[in-house]
Amino acid sequence: MAGGNFDRLAGKVRPGTYINFESSRQDVIGISERGTVLLPLIDHPYGPDKEFITISGGAPDAMREKLGFSVYDNNPSMLLIREALKNASNVVVYIPVQGTKATGTSGTLTATAEYGGSHGNNLRFTIIENPGAGFDVTLYLEAEVIAEYESLTTVDELIAASTGWIIFSGTGNLTATSGVQLTGGANGATSNADVTEFLDKSESVSWNTLAFPIENKEGNAVALYEAVATKIKNLREDVGKYRKAVLPNFFADYEGVINVTNSVILTDGTSLSTAQATAWVAGVDAGASNTQSNTYTKYIGAQDIVGVKNHAEAVAAIKRGEFFFSFSEAGDIVVEYDINSLITFDAPKDKTYRKNRVLRVFDTFAESLMTNFPPNRFNNNAIGWDVMEGIGRTVLKQFEDAGAIKNADYDNDFLVDRGASSGDETFFMVAIEPVDSAEKLFFTIKSR
Repeated sequence: MAGGNFDRLAGKVRPGTYINFESSRQDVIGISERGTVLLPLIDHPYGPDKEFITISGGAPDAMREKLGFSVYDNNPSMLLIREALKNASNVVVYIPVQGTKATGTSGTLTATAEYGGSHGNNLRFTIIENPGAGFDVTLYLEAEVIAEYESLTTVDELIAASTGWIIFSGTGNLTATSGVQLTGGANGATSNADVTEFLDKSESVSWNTLAFPIENKEGNAVALYEAVATKIKNLREDVGKYRKAVLPNFFADYEGVINVTNSVILTDGTSLSTAQATAWVAGVDAGASNTQSNTYTKYIGAQDIVGVKNHAEAVAAIKRGEFFFSFSEAGDIVVEYDINSLITFDAPKDKTYRKNRVLRVFDTFAESLMTNFPPNRFNNNAIGWDVMEGIGRTVLKQFEDAGAIKNADYDNDFLVDRGASSGDETFFMVAIEPVDSAEKLFFTIKSR
């Protein structure tokens, strides 16, 4: 009589009694969520330094008090965030250097901007006598009222009542003033060491794609680009965190780096530099699932291309591993080809590794394995191996059902190497075939 393990997905051919050993406590965790961009805000004029701040697409202005601006304001950093959020779910921003805080005084009262930077110079406050009792204190950011505190008498009461933007200090009673403008705020100067610190700290934060919108003026950013590429390679190959970076005009020849080589003009007339365009590219890469290619994805809000490539230039750019924008037949501005910068195809990396959709399959599959197979969850024996193989086959089915892989052989594509596994070491033999998009369509038409 036939026997052994069974797989509900694949079934069995021969009649028999088949038994699986499974633990009811083992849950299979689904495919990892995507959609988070990491974005350093270089020379941003307000906010806390060395802190990761998450901006959600569902509530983009929730962090306005920290950043000093609405996402919709006319500010270079806010422009980058807006472009990333066109496709990303979240943008994690980081200000490397805070700068000097603006200050102001009125009698015994001292006011200091919550954070450093030149934007603090746009803060002011007034103290006006309340007809009933005490004084009303009003805080302004330029002409906008951002906070009001009523019927206060002493500086201590104002200190207790204030909740952001301006930190008050001092003693004694409040006195009326028509307005105190904060001054002395200045932006900090970001050094290469500050950026390197940011890259090192980013390892502890969850994100998918890094936008690096730093201009390479007279070659001064090449060392930083190289540092980013090195960090991405380290994260992917040594740490097991499958992140990617988008760099402007930087040939990395690596699947974890996307090389953007042109940009767009927005419908409001704003001309983006190639460095600024990395924010949109990071957003569209992070926001894409492992069943989605960004080839011919439309750039919403763009009206023209900066640095459009003709046919010969486009062919050469693709061969160099460049990610760029072109016009579709309908006249839309679209991604020409969703590829990364890899152009050297040595074993074990063939040409499929240059395709970002395929890489998203590999990355999300690896992340799913890391989530479902942490150390010290399973016994390293026959029963544990059966459980692990069952979970692995379920992961395969999730990916195949989603359309990320094809031709899965559930009996053979996820196996524990039982001969090699012993002690605290378990070895697996896994095979997947990613699904790519139909991006080159060839028709042969015969006349009759």
